[in-house]
Amino acid sequence: MYRDRIICLADLDCFFVEVERLHRPELKGRPVIIGGQPGKRGVVAACSYEARKLGVHSAMPMAEAYRRAKRAPGVAFLHSGLHGNYTMYSKRIQDILRSEAPVFKAKSIDEFELDISGCERLFERDYGGITQYVEHVRARVRKEVGLAISVGIGPSRIVAKMASRHAKPDGVFRVKPDEVREFLGPHDIQDVPGIGPAIGGDLRARGIHRVEQLLKMPEGMVRSSFGLNLLSVTQALTDSHAEGLKTAAQTMSFQVAPSGNGRAPKSIGHETTFERDVIDPARLKQSLWRLTEDACRRMREQDLRARHVTVKVRYSDFQTVTHGGFLEEATDTDRPIFEKVIELFNQAWSRRLRLRLVGVRLSRFTAGASQLQLFASQKDQREQRLFTAVDTIRQRHGRDSLLIGPGTLRLKSQPEIKGGGTAGISMTPVGQGRRAG
Repeated sequence: MYRDRIICLADLDCFFVEVERLHRPELKGRPVIIGGQPGKRGVVAACSYEARKLGVHSAMPMAEAYRRAKRAPGVAFLHSGLHGNYTMYSKRIQDILRSEAPVFKAKSIDEFELDISGCERLFERDYGGITQYVEHVRARVRKEVGLAISVGIGPSRIVAKMASRHAKPDGVFRVKPDEVREFLGPHDIQDVPGIGPAIGGDLRARGIHRVEQLLKMPEGMVRSSFGLNLLSVTQALTDSHAEGLKTAAQTMSFQVAPSGNGRAPKSIGHETTFERDVIDPARLKQSLWRLTEDACRRMREQDLRARHVTVKVRYSDFQTVTHGGFLEEATDTDRPIFEKVIELFNQAWSRRLRLRLVGVRLSRFTAGASQLQLFASQKDQREQRLFTAVDTIRQRHGRDSLLIGPGTLRLKSQPEIKGGGTAGISMTPVGQGRRAG
């Protein structure tokens, strides 16, 4: 069963909305929807609990959000939020949590993990218990920053994540080791991080709808029917064997390691839809670089290297084209992957039309740098250290705290051809642009 682990998953409630309310008190108690203009392909970036009662949710097209909420009294639509302030407030909260917990990790701008394993006696003495300690931390955040934070406590990351949903809004929910099965049982299988629509559909087809049914499946059946990915998820729900399974999967023939939610990703990618169709090569190049950076960062977090790259473009007339190709060797660094991205992009962008969307996807993964350093060249090791350092700085100070390569430049673009494309995009090596802090 579980080792003596205590994990806290802290989640800021309606983070973007609550930051706006700090600066605009008149928004308190009202349905608030933050996102793009409804006529410009905008989507809902965030919404308040009051707006959710109207059927609005994140990632919904703003036009649909307007349709659902326009008749409700007091609805506030915000199309230009306090963008810089979001990161500032997140950093302030991270500083508080980092000072209170022995092990801290920022999962995103509004979600954080605290590992307080081994501190139970200390917190019992100083605060009266684990829950009281968490209330102390929440009170600090509320007093020093002015925002509410909900915390789920459990003996594993996956259980703490699920507990955090029960803690909302503005509460604490703890699941002790002997309460795990009782807590998990009634949950729908797709409430479990790591079980998506595809696996969920396969499980439902077999009559498995609740976690309690899933946990009753013999390990051999789970392994033979769904493989190690789902098996690691089910074991992570109830015991610590998944950690051993993860290690084994990493070392067997350089197989891909399962991700933090228990599933081994088959691909990692990002895409962006422009507010207005784009033809400027400089802007397209910068967008592709940013997408490549984000995909590579996520890949390094999983300790993976990619062997295949796919580039996606969507023209203004909605025709979508993808081009893919293999790298000369598997890598987790941005430069060689971006070179391939540019090559594939120039193949894909063949029509004399503006682009509505571009995307970058990495796949065909092998083991990451931590497992292959004995075989890496000095150049590979230097680049790996560089981008690992960049990841660390950005995790601590924000996505735009450090810009490198094409992310810092605006290249001289060729003259636009009305209604048409260009002769392609040239490649500038990483590091030749100026750096911005």
